[in-house]
Amino acid sequence: MNFLIIIITTAVLQIFAPWWVIGLIPFLVHFWRPTSYSNTFLSSFGAIAMVWLAYGLYLHINSGGAMSDRIAQIFSLPNGLLMLAVSTLVGGLAGGFAGMAGFSVRSLFLKN
Repeated sequence: MNFLIIIITTAVLQIFAPWWVIGLIPFLVHFWRPTSYSNTFLSSFGAIAMVWLAYGLYLHINSGGAMSDRIAQIFSLPNGLLMLAVSTLVGGLAGGFAGMAGFSVRSLFLKN
């Protein structure tokens, strides 16, 4: 359930909020609804990675690959699809660690 909450909330807020909402949403969701430590990372990583991959593919297809290819050139990458893969990985890691932070902060304040 946390996976779906993160996907839906992040996808909607990415339209209006800055990029760093990908850290805020997993943090708050796993602070509010904790699961196991490893499940927290995996669900946050997967949700954010899926959102960024879907949006990145949408932009890549919409521009015919021109925009992602130009951004890839800035980072000395061979093509835009590799740029998309790298940004998906980075976004997923940021979301995963943010979810783990939310879980850890909750366990810090609410000891069993």
